[in-house]
Amino acid sequence: MKIISRLIALGTFLVLAGCGTWTAESYLHETISGDSFNACLAREYQERATSEAYVDCNWVDTATIVEKGRAAAAGETVLPWDPATRGVLPSDLPELQDARAKLLAALDNGGRTDPARACACAKAQRYYDGWVEQASDNKLGENGSWLGGEGGPVQPERVKAEKAAFYEALTKCEAAKIVGGPWTIYFGFNKFNLTQEAQAVIQEIAKSSASTFAVVGHTDTSGSKAYNQALGERRAKSVATALTANGKTVESAASDGETNLAVQTGDGVREPLNRRAIVSVVK
Repeated sequence: MKIISRLIALGTFLVLAGCGTWTAESYLHETISGDSFNACLAREYQERATSEAYVDCNWVDTATIVEKGRAAAAGETVLPWDPATRGVLPSDLPELQDARAKLLAALDNGGRTDPARACACAKAQRYYDGWVEQASDNKLGENGSWLGGEGGPVQPERVKAEKAAFYEALTKCEAAKIVGGPWTIYFGFNKFNLTQEAQAVIQEIAKSSASTFAVVGHTDTSGSKAYNQALGERRAKSVATALTANGKTVESAASDGETNLAVQTGDGVREPLNRRAIVSVVK
């Protein structure tokens, strides 16, 4: 099965190369300079794609990683994989989703813009995607039977290695957080209570030298516009209450409801990145 899978992947590569549309291999040899988050991320994906191509001989995954790397090099905002869309086992989802929430919080709160930690944050995203990929490939049942995925199970050690590398990089990504804002705080579906990750962001804001803040609550597009407007206000007030409890002044706590989406979606779409509150410095 694994040999057949690799032959199919190689066949795909040869067909694309013959049509003149395959650009992955040229990307693997490009020189990517710069210390910005996107430049670092493009290099991280380049390194990972090179391993997929020449060590694992997996041109299908190579093409996917190259696509993300090229987008990063072009200055686009490239998000880490959503494990819910990558076919991982339900038992693996909670930990992967929790890790993704931590990574997104770090990225959205200066990880992409702070020169002191941009490359560490890029490395964290690279290894998170690797963890998701390996978890997706490593689908073994409790009795050891194969449940699916490309070619057969990967070594469990590879899953552990990607996970360990991710958390090591995430620690460095979070180590020197900027204190100038704005900060993003995420919420659960139809929730306005502050999670443990949200409380950590509140503590970072409390360390800021700024004294006065403005908070705007946001929602995704599920539910009515009127309901979402009220939900956004509840989220803003929840954050404002926490900031006040930490000795800060909140000048305004308003709601944008389902307008000004972080991720553009149609109506009625549950999108975690849109369920948030933005905290900005007033003075």
